[in-house]
Amino acid sequence: MNKNYKTDFPILKNNPDLVYLDSTATSQKPKMVIDGIVEYLENNNSSIHRWMYDISEKSERIYKKTKEKVCEFIWAESYKEIIYTYNSTYAINLLISSLWISWILKKWDKVLLTIAEHHANIVPWLILKDSIWIELDYVWVDENYNLDMDDFNSKYDENVKIISMTQVSNVTGQVFDLESVWKLKREDTIFIVDASQSIPHFKVDIKKINCDFLFFTWHKVFSETWVWVLWWKKELLQNLKPSFSWWWAIWKVTECSFTSASLPDKFEFWTQNISWAVSLMKAFEYIESIWWFDVIEKYEDELVQYFLSELNKREGINVVWSRKEKNRVWVFSLYLDWMHSNDVADLLAEQNIAVRSWKHCAHPLFNKIWVNHSFRVSIYIYNSLEDIDKFFIELDKILKF
Repeated sequence: MNKNYKTDFPILKNNPDLVYLDSTATSQKPKMVIDGIVEYLENNNSSIHRWMYDISEKSERIYKKTKEKVCEFIWAESYKEIIYTYNSTYAINLLISSLWISWILKKWDKVLLTIAEHHANIVPWLILKDSIWIELDYVWVDENYNLDMDDFNSKYDENVKIISMTQVSNVTGQVFDLESVWKLKREDTIFIVDASQSIPHFKVDIKKINCDFLFFTWHKVFSETWVWVLWWKKELLQNLKPSFSWWWAIWKVTECSFTSASLPDKFEFWTQNISWAVSLMKAFEYIESIWWFDVIEKYEDELVQYFLSELNKREGINVVWSRKEKNRVWVFSLYLDWMHSNDVADLLAEQNIAVRSWKHCAHPLFNKIWVNHSFRVSIYIYNSLEDIDKFFIELDKILKF
């Protein structure tokens, strides 16, 4: 490993003893992102749309530029296909409610998910199920935690109108083969992808996945919290009705009717947080500065191999993933038979090692595999071999205890 990326992250400089292994929940922020937010707030902070003064005009251009940068990274065609939302739960709720009121999703239509979904891609569908009586079904995973394509084929019947799947499991780190899914998809089915755990780790190409909607968060990849991106195919976006009302989303109002604004404004909240969007753009620029995802993937492969080699030296540690090195990102969920994962996480925290414990908002998966909890280690570009060594030194003490 030729570079120590820790030096790019002020929080790790200010907390030199911290071993941060919880990046799947929230990543740390590089100085480039922090400085970008400060520079915007000090020089251009203002509301956008209908501007008549200089800094508002500049903010408008900056806001548009942030969306153009998103397009570059996911290979979208137009910034008008990019919607910013508060979080993934808000994004999927916005999408679901718009599909509903646009009569694209109706009673008895079926939605096909995976058993490995985060609750953000399950609970909103369950709420709609109680409201309009749609059906939900789940594609199982196989013994290596890949998508079970035989199970997919058996459940993908003529009633399925929506396929909504994560690209990477936040529990197992497994990268699902979504290209195989879209190759089997009919034209009458809408394909939604949760890229929250894939965008931080590798290049995501919406044309390659061939999905209709894609949403992801950027607080997991160097940016500020409460920045989520919802990408829609323009032809679908034009036909959807907005399910929430706010000022800039509406073009004209009479006593009896209203006219929605043009894309993408009709789906966005009316007072945008430009500094969030700036943090998003700066996060992309940071990735560009370290030579894109090629560096992240190469660095990740080295850390994954090292972590697995250290893990395989030890007995008594159960894993919630395939021990294979391929088709996975640097997320590792572990558990001990004789100690609750919350207690393990507490003991590690006493040594300034940050991991996450419990069921990681993926209860259906844990229920299926008959596991009650785990402690999750998630590594990122600012981690090192020394961080992994420190983790295993403390875990060894727990194993001896």
